[in-house]
Amino acid sequence: MLAATRSRRALRLVRSYHDHSFGYREARKLALPDYTASELANRAQHAALLRYVDSVRQHGHRAAKIDPLDLLERDPVAALDPSRYGLVDLDKTYPVEGILWNKQLPEGQDGEGQAAWKLRDIVEFLRDVYVGKIAYEFMHSPSKSERLWFTHLLESSENEAKLDELAKKQMWSLLARSETFDHFLQLKFPNLKRYGLEGAESMLPALNSLFHAASLSGIEHIVLCMPHRGRLSLLTDLLQYSPTTLFHKIKGGSEVPEDLGATGDVISHLSSSPTLHYEGATGKPLKITLLQNPSHLEAVNPVALGKTRAKQYGMLQNSDSTCALGDKVMCVQLHGDAAFTGQGVVMETLGLSNLPHFTTGGSVHIVVK
Repeated sequence: MLAATRSRRALRLVRSYHDHSFGYREARKLALPDYTASELANRAQHAALLRYVDSVRQHGHRAAKIDPLDLLERDPVAALDPSRYGLVDLDKTYPVEGILWNKQLPEGQDGEGQAAWKLRDIVEFLRDVYVGKIAYEFMHSPSKSERLWFTHLLESSENEAKLDELAKKQMWSLLARSETFDHFLQLKFPNLKRYGLEGAESMLPALNSLFHAASLSGIEHIVLCMPHRGRLSLLTDLLQYSPTTLFHKIKGGSEVPEDLGATGDVISHLSSSPTLHYEGATGKPLKITLLQNPSHLEAVNPVALGKTRAKQYGMLQNSDSTCALGDKVMCVQLHGDAAFTGQGVVMETLGLSNLPHFTTGGSVHIVVK
C-alpha cells in the first residue's frame, strides 16, 4: 500500500514537471501556409525547373564567392548547370508560381497569375541570390517550414545591401579604429598576449548592425559571450570600455579598487555592460552585457543562455500576454572557427535550444575565422 502511494506521488510529480509551473515554455513554432492547388499543379507541370531551382538552393553555397581575393581553387559545381535538367532554351518562358518567391512578381487570387520568366532570367536571379558573396546552406534542414522561410526571405529580399553615406562612414570608422588600436597595442606593449582582431575586423560592423536591428525590433537586453579573439577591440569601441582603464590594467594595475582587497583577472576576461542608443529605436535603450570569459574555450555559452533565460523571465512578468521568450532579451554567442567544431560544449548547448525548460527563443551565433 505504501509503495503504491509513493508511485502515485512520483507519477503526479512527473506530470506536473511538464506544465508551466516549473518554467515549461515551448519554443515558438514557425508555421507557413502550404502550397496552393495552382502552385502544386505548376510545380508538377514544370518538374524539371523545380529540380533545377531546388538544386541551386542546395548546392549554391559550394560556388559562392566567399573568397574576396579569389585565390580559392574550387571545382565547378555541375549541379548548377540547367542543361543537366533538360533546360537548354534560355529564351523559353516558364511560370514560376510556387517555384520562385520574388516580391516583384504580380500575384493574383490565391497566388495565381504570376508572370512567366525566361530561363535566362531565372538562372541569373538564382545565381545572384545563392552564388553571390554570401553562402546560404539550409536545404538540409528536416523542417519544411524552416526551408520555406529561408527561400521566402532570400528570394524576396534585395541581394545587395544599400548603405547610405553615413552608414558607410560608420563602418569604415569601426574598421579603422580597430586596426589603429591593434597597431598601438603592438607598438606600446609588444610582449602583451592581446588576441588581436587583425584580419577579422568585420566582426565589429557585423555586431553593430546586429545591435541596431535588435534595438529597432524592440529588444531591450542582449547577453553577449565571446572568446579572447578581438575582445579588447570590442570592449574599447562598441562596448565603451575606458581605454585608460585598460592601459592601467595592462601596466599591472587592477580593474577593482585596491581598498577592496580583491584580486583582478587577466585582460582577456574583462567585461562591460553599456547602454547603447540607436537612431530610430522607439523603445527603451539597448543594454549590452558582455559576460566574463573563462580561459576554457566555449565554456561560457551555457552560462550566457542561462542568464538570458533568467532575464527574459523577469521581463515577462511585467509585459503583456503576447510577449514570448526572445521578444525582449537576445543571446549572442561569438565563436572561434576551430573551437566551434572542436569543443563538445558547443553542440551540447545547441542541443538545449528547443527544450521547453531551456529554450531562450533563439540565439545568434557568429563564427570568427
